[in-house]
Amino acid sequence: MEAGVVATYNPLVLVLALVSAAGASGVVYLLKVARGQDSRELKREFGLLFLAVGVFALGGFIQLLWTDWAGFPADQFTELFGVTSGLFAFIMIVAGLNFLLGLDLRALAWPAALMGLFLLQGARAVLDFDLTRNPFMTFLLWLSAGLASLGLLPYAYLQAQRKLFAYLGAAVLALMTLAAFVTGINAFYGHIARIVGGS
Repeated sequence: MEAGVVATYNPLVLVLALVSAAGASGVVYLLKVARGQDSRELKREFGLLFLAVGVFALGGFIQLLWTDWAGFPADQFTELFGVTSGLFAFIMIVAGLNFLLGLDLRALAWPAALMGLFLLQGARAVLDFDLTRNPFMTFLLWLSAGLASLGLLPYAYLQAQRKLFAYLGAAVLALMTLAAFVTGINAFYGHIARIVGGS
């Protein structure tokens, strides 16, 4: 199989689109919570959405691994995007089930916080090793995603300040959504341009 055949499809674009969708959905949900509109029905609605995003992200994660195994290794990017794509899929699936089953949010907060530490290390790696075509945008993506993941802990435990954390979380997720969207759009076009140009 020729390299160009497999390289024409980059599952990372799918994952970035899903991160954008999850981030935008998270913004909407947190703004509703901040405005006192939280309800069992709202959790069920967003739970189904998060679960669907997680399942699709899991497919993207598997494809990222397959792309590497198919003989087109880029070890630093497989490490950076592969690990975090798998964690993203896991957290979205768990979040969806948490919402659908009406479980305590604190059960989700701890694994999300651990994921946040990996994301912050990813942000550090992007800057230290000048990874991707736009390191600053990728850094913002990893940084905001890491802060959002860590922020779930105080959001889950500090009930009295939940409104404040909901607004802060919505702002951080908005930044993450923007960074993922810009990165994904540029990657979508850039990968096509590279294949068409034969480089």
